[in-house]
Amino acid sequence: MAAPVYRLRDLRLELAARPVLDIPTLDLSLGEVTAFVGPNGAGKTTLLRVLALLLPPTAGTVEFRGQPVSYRARNLTDFRQQVTMVGQSPLLFRRSVRANVAYGLRAHRRPVDGRVESALAAVGLAGFADRPAWKLSGGESQRVAIARALAIDPSVYLFDEPTANVDREYVGVIETVIVQLGAAGKTVILTSHNLEQAYHLSDRVVSLVSGRITPAPLVNVLRGATTRRHDAYYFESDGLRIEIADAATPQVIAITPEDIVVSVEPLHSSARNSFPGHIVSVDSDDRGIVLAVDCGRPLVARITRHSYAELGLNIGTAVWLTFKSSAIHLLSE
Repeated sequence: MAAPVYRLRDLRLELAARPVLDIPTLDLSLGEVTAFVGPNGAGKTTLLRVLALLLPPTAGTVEFRGQPVSYRARNLTDFRQQVTMVGQSPLLFRRSVRANVAYGLRAHRRPVDGRVESALAAVGLAGFADRPAWKLSGGESQRVAIARALAIDPSVYLFDEPTANVDREYVGVIETVIVQLGAAGKTVILTSHNLEQAYHLSDRVVSLVSGRITPAPLVNVLRGATTRRHDAYYFESDGLRIEIADAATPQVIAITPEDIVVSVEPLHSSARNSFPGHIVSVDSDDRGIVLAVDCGRPLVARITRHSYAELGLNIGTAVWLTFKSSAIHLLSE
């Protein structure tokens, strides 16, 4: 593994007396693309702000390039100039697109040259330099913010959901930018709700749930409450009643996609959880076929290509999803 650009130890962060992050140890390697995934409220954006050296932790240490970060030290400005963060809803000045992209260069006292036009072209905004920034769409504004980051060429890029507001036709453009930055040896750290995108773009995927790092990325994350009926315990969420293994009272659960059995008829098995639905989307990756099935709420299942073809599945096909209680992760109590 390459040398760590960040080293976090016993890091805890509280906001308004509420614990937000609790990370005993985390190293992020120099020149690596890392994706943080997890549900809303997991702490992904907050962690990016800590890595941007904008938000000091309540406890613990942050090292940047082998040096402890002191939020009162003079060299903090030097550290921050090596890092650029692009948020989901970036703020643009009420000026031209050119002025917005050139702002970082001027702030760092660097020559503008042709960097503005080059950065805009990289994000699919060639010819936009003289347009008023306040007339752009949300997706165009996000691409301008990414171009502004590219123009100053930092060593570390932090992207918070970089394609969340981008028009579908330009998602691939932004993904290409991220891949090229990684190939150029830049350190890129991003957040994403899209697990497939995270695996596609990054060298490493880190799952964050309730401010803590979990052993593996989780999908099918459901929030709800536990009830008891006839000596069995159920987790109820969005109209689904899911039997769980014991008397634990989780507020959040996750179901492993690979542990969900997909069939076109109800299965006769020992699995207690079986729900009818229909396929609403089909995707594929190097690990098989990914199905999104509407069972009153979307659930994601992963099956082999052979099973997909053998069952004759397609968008709109009526199916049953079946899984055991052992496929369920209890995330909070």
